Amino acid sequence: MNLLLLLSALLSALTGIGGSVRSPDVAQAVAGQSVVAAATTARRAVPTHRPADVMPQGSRIAAVVTAWSLSPTQPFWAARRRE
Repeated sequence: MNLLLLLSALLSALTGIGGSVRSPDVAQAVAGQSVVAAATTARRAVPTHRPADVMPQGSRIAAVVTAWSLSPTQPFWAARRRE
């Protein structure tokens, strides 16, 4: 299978170097069209204004945090079943 792929690649490389079916003027026309297409795709949209600040303030975050109070009356493993 690998030999078949290698021979196919070699054959297409050798035939590509030889003669071309297209005439040179067609290749020039295609190259000219690709330059025009590249020039139109190179433009990108420029934003007209900056986005709004959407990050929350530190004081807003601090108000959400609550203090957890743990009562040390009984350890968490005390209710475990013992055999």
